[in-house]
Amino acid sequence: MTNSLQTGPDDSYRAGRRDGLALGALALALVAFVNVLSLEKALLAAVLAVLALKAAPAGPASRKAQWALGIAAVYIVTWIALLVIFHERLAHLFQLLEQLG
Repeated sequence: MTNSLQTGPDDSYRAGRRDGLALGALALALVAFVNVLSLEKALLAAVLAVLALKAAPAGPASRKAQWALGIAAVYIVTWIALLVIFHERLAHLFQLLEQLG
């Protein structure tokens, strides 16, 4: 008879992996939100959060992953909105930079 309270090395490994993915996603999402031009970090945070959510649908790792996904989503939406709002100024900036080069 196996005791359901006992966990093997595989279960511990999976739990550590889930927690690591969730924590990594949360850290990347926060760093991406603080840094101005870091869309790639926000996208990576979203990917890690989705992987963590697939591995842990409930529990503390899932809450971290949900927070990370939410922060990354807010950052990505803000970044896209700023591109749409300031696209003319960005085009002008690129023209000026081209003249410098």
